[in-house]
Amino acid sequence: MSIFVKLKHSQPQLLINTKMKKKNYLLIFTIAVIAIFSLQGFNNSVNENKIGKTLREILSLNTDKINTKNLIWITFTDKGNTDFINSKISHPETFLTQRAIERRMKVKPANALVDFSDIPLNYEYVNELINSGIEIKNKSKWFNSVSCYATENQIEQLIENNFVRKVDIVKTFKKSDTDNELNINPEIEADNNGNQNSSYSLNYGTSLAQMQLINVPIAQDSGYAGQGVVIASFDAGFENLQHPVFDSIRGRGYRSYDFVNHDTIVGNQNGQMGEGSHGTQTLSLVGGYKSGNLISPAFRSKYILAKTENTDSETPLEEDNWIAAAEWVDSLGADIITSSLGYIAMDPGSIRSYDWTWMNGDSCFITIGADMAVNKGIIVCNSAGNEGFNATHNTLGAPSDGDSVIAVGSVNSNKSRSSFSSVGLTVDGRIKPDVCALGNGNVVASPNNGSTGYTSGSGTSFSCPMTAGVCAVILSANPNLTPMQVRQILRQTSDSSATPNRLRGWGLINCWEAVKLARLITGINNNNIQTSVPEGFSLRQNYPNPFNPTTKINYKLQITNYVSLKIYNVLGNEMKTLVNEKQNAGSYTVTFDASGFSSGIYFYTINTGNFIQTKKMTLLK
Repeated sequence: MSIFVKLKHSQPQLLINTKMKKKNYLLIFTIAVIAIFSLQGFNNSVNENKIGKTLREILSLNTDKINTKNLIWITFTDKGNTDFINSKISHPETFLTQRAIERRMKVKPANALVDFSDIPLNYEYVNELINSGIEIKNKSKWFNSVSCYATENQIEQLIENNFVRKVDIVKTFKKSDTDNELNINPEIEADNNGNQNSSYSLNYGTSLAQMQLINVPIAQDSGYAGQGVVIASFDAGFENLQHPVFDSIRGRGYRSYDFVNHDTIVGNQNGQMGEGSHGTQTLSLVGGYKSGNLISPAFRSKYILAKTENTDSETPLEEDNWIAAAEWVDSLGADIITSSLGYIAMDPGSIRSYDWTWMNGDSCFITIGADMAVNKGIIVCNSAGNEGFNATHNTLGAPSDGDSVIAVGSVNSNKSRSSFSSVGLTVDGRIKPDVCALGNGNVVASPNNGSTGYTSGSGTSFSCPMTAGVCAVILSANPNLTPMQVRQILRQTSDSSATPNRLRGWGLINCWEAVKLARLITGINNNNIQTSVPEGFSLRQNYPNPFNPTTKINYKLQITNYVSLKIYNVLGNEMKTLVNEKQNAGSYTVTFDASGFSSGIYFYTINTGNFIQTKKMTLLK
């Protein structure tokens, strides 16, 4: 009976426990399913956030996810293991020429000549993209990115990879159909009679006026013509390099690469994209030499020629070509980049292009790349553009908005601003252009294949190479000058240096006055030319640079002193104080944590009372 009762009373309890367990299992299963889908949704959200705003807008308009290809940047999360990175940083000679190392020593401490941006890409990541069917166009170690063509379906698969940090569109530019640089002017026959046309030792022929306007002949008579300097010219190709005006360039030997078609031939080729007449003309204005016809400022320099623009396409300049070229010439030891872009948005309102609202020196990929080149010791001269005047905003084209780039405007023979020459200010309030040179009716070599004659052209693409040539003349006078020193010398000796403005910047350059000042300079801070730096004081370039999110700043004090070390943004606003105390003589290292800062250019200034100096750094997130 007791057993029966026990069974009778225990059976219902067993059923209840079983039902409760089933409910618990169901609850656990439901929670697990929800968690899995929530996590999947979270991952999807995180991955979707990898797609940049501009690319997201373009994809939203796309009707063919399978076939429509977009030219995009893929940015990686890292560059490999720490040992590999440290090994590369410790041995810059493995990927930089000796000339490049020596150039960098002018702007960086000997123990920090290279940084994270110089480390090659992680090729495991690159190979994985290639194996997945992605067509890679260019590689950028500076930005830890590759440019490639990808469909929307491929992009959706790309962002699933943990090694992909961000995906965004490659920006494009073009010249306006009304751009005066597209005009075809009549050819002028070469004048081979050898008649001397002035009291100068060289016979400038019809190029005398453009050289006198910027006061180059007397500098060349004094022995300065760009010797010892390497100039890299970026343009749409270089046709007719057999023209006699290029005899000295060919005689010294030159390097060349076509970043559009990916070969070493930068002249016109059947079946390939691009046409090189523009590059022929601009090259003749920086380094051409033919006595009695055309002599340009830097005819004794050596040259690197990079074809970065595709004149056959509706997108004649893609920023990844420019950045790839900059990295290449940096490794070869170029001292100067002359870049006659003068481009602006593809079409008004196009989300595939930059427009005037981006011109703040800190937003465009191509501008950041140009500033990085300067940070590595290269002088960058870029055409301001041919978009003319606007009363309410700038008409600049990237990368001329760069805070370290020398943006070149155009004047006519009366020294007045050319009507087509682009104007500032930048969106963040800086004066652009920096300086001007002649850009109206310049005498240039004829680009027609086989021609030995000359023609004329107008545009900031023609004032830019003449300015770059003057920079080379300045370096001939003082090879130790940094890019920022050269820019300051140009500004200080131009004809509006006391009253710079958004139309002509600091004004028309004066080569001979710049050379005279250059020969006096032995030191500089970022704001003022000076003849010396107090012995025993130093402020080093931060390391790494660019950085994310921390970097180290080293400085040295000669004596015990009160020290202020502060961070500023590009507007000059104080962002953070790192040091504000009395310190003993010695060497110091301070870590700057920029976790709460947005990507961009920043400045750090040390003030000890006896010593004030400012340097620039780049935060890339």
